[in-house]
Amino acid sequence: MKILKHKRSFRREFKRQIKMAIIAAIGFTIAFAWREAIFATFQDFVARFLDVSPDHYLSSNYTAFAITIAGVLIIIITSKLLRD
Repeated sequence: MKILKHKRSFRREFKRQIKMAIIAAIGFTIAFAWREAIFATFQDFVARFLDVSPDHYLSSNYTAFAITIAGVLIIIITSKLLRD
């Protein structure tokens, strides 16, 4: 009886983990699809804001920095809004 109970428990947990892996894979795929659009938008914004050509060698660094700052702000805001 114990073996059957553990077998059911294992199957349930295995299915749960498979679902989570599929959801994570789909989430990463969506994020990858949006990556280029977000990067291009921020790069255009940073180039206009700093009056730098998008082809400038530091433009990618400035863009990555701007995306990081925006991401951190979004995380802070959502963590405060979704507080228990």
